[in-house]
Amino acid sequence: MSAMTATTTLTRPNVAGRAVAASSPMHRRAVSDAVYRRRRTVVGGALAVIAALAVTVGHDVLAGSGGVPASAAVSQPAHVRRHVTALPGDTLWSIAAVHRGDVPIGRYVDTLVDLNGGASIMAGQRVVLP
Repeated sequence: MSAMTATTTLTRPNVAGRAVAASSPMHRRAVSDAVYRRRRTVVGGALAVIAALAVTVGHDVLAGSGGVPASAAVSQPAHVRRHVTALPGDTLWSIAAVHRGDVPIGRYVDTLVDLNGGASIMAGQRVVLP
């Protein structure tokens, strides 16, 4: 009598419907088409969001937050203060009345006092105007 030995291998159908051994690297759990599409949609959406953020950040870095290319600030000439020479009998109030424009006179006089170091002036003094 000859002894015959038989070995059995467990097989499962893979996604394509072919039998694959359970220990084979090809063995995977079957995933339904709906789950597969849902996963692809989620991954695609995540990649789209990442791409949009990259484009936005890249634009802000290159163009600056104002939407125009970044550049150095334009220099302006220094503000030159106007001045008048006080005549005999001039006061800060009389000077303010002539030069104040639409500014209330009290506010203009207060600024004159601050700019000229006090409320009193003398004839011939250079009075700085705001």
